[in-house]
Amino acid sequence: MSDVAEVFNTLKDSATGAGEGLISRIEGEVAAGQEGSIGFAFKDSSGNVVLPQLDSQGRLPITSDAVAGTCKYAFGELVAGSFGASAKVTGAEIPLTAGKNYTNIGITGSCTRTSLFELVHIDDEGVTDTEVVVEKFIVGPGQFTFCCQLHCREVSTVGGTGTIVLTLRAENLEKASALRGSISVLEEV
Repeated sequence: MSDVAEVFNTLKDSATGAGEGLISRIEGEVAAGQEGSIGFAFKDSSGNVVLPQLDSQGRLPITSDAVAGTCKYAFGELVAGSFGASAKVTGAEIPLTAGKNYTNIGITGSCTRTSLFELVHIDDEGVTDTEVVVEKFIVGPGQFTFCCQLHCREVSTVGGTGTIVLTLRAENLEKASALRGSISVLEEV
């Protein structure tokens, strides 16, 4: 074995330096003991290359640190728009429960004219209307729809009184046009 093949192939024996070719395999054939080319996308805790282990149904086992809770969603529209004054986007309002935390906040807003949207947390709606603006954004030419996930943002209703809501308000800044939007949140357990 004095003439060891140069590495023109895709594999190289790490012990001898000899080049080796890949063996063609058909899906469903046994893989144990077969040569193959693997990417280094999977590593164990020691940094060693490993192939992913699948569950009994051939799926990657996934774990998640997701927070348990209930997803809430609301969509609404102001058909006639609102010019010169911020108005609630009818239907885009989520009633909140006192003593809860709300995360994974998502908002969308859409209008074919330049418009300002506000996501507002209202405590004691209709009585004292204590308001906190959670987020503002503008849509207009070049971006008629805005979609955003508010990472690291949280709304808390601990200490809240009366009716508590998360609502979307909007106004046209130049000319009245229909305004549409949605809100989504995760009510933590």
